[in-house]
Amino acid sequence: MSDEREDVLLLDVPSTGDYLSVLPTATAAVATRLGFSLDEIEDLRAAVNAAVALLIPAEPGRPRPFRRKTNDQPLHCRLAVGEETLQIALSRPKGEPLPDAGSYQWQVLRALTDEVDAHVEGATTTITISQRRPATEADADTQRHQIY
Repeated sequence: MSDEREDVLLLDVPSTGDYLSVLPTATAAVATRLGFSLDEIEDLRAAVNAAVALLIPAEPGRPRPFRRKTNDQPLHCRLAVGEETLQIALSRPKGEPLPDAGSYQWQVLRALTDEVDAHVEGATTTITISQRRPATEADADTQRHQIY
């Protein structure tokens, strides 16, 4: 068993425009708590939005905020806080294939994050974003003052 502690936040949101905005907001809240800079937080918000756009493609002719195709299945989000990384996994039931890995959307997602991966397992498509946690004095102070 590892001594590494991992906090996990699980969110299931309906895959409609009204609710999808919860995901980048939750990501920003966790990143803020971890000491990410404002620029890093905005990059993470944009990365989550880009991943959602890859998983739930836009439907032509639909007005905002209902521009995404809807289905009965929720979008699953798992934010895992590890010792060294924040990992965000977004999953949806397998539907339309993801855009080509060389597409503009993927390039943006890769530019905003340290690591991104996509895979299909069974009936589920998942995009996983990994971002190294910042090393700050606040983290060191937190470690020194923890009560065990």
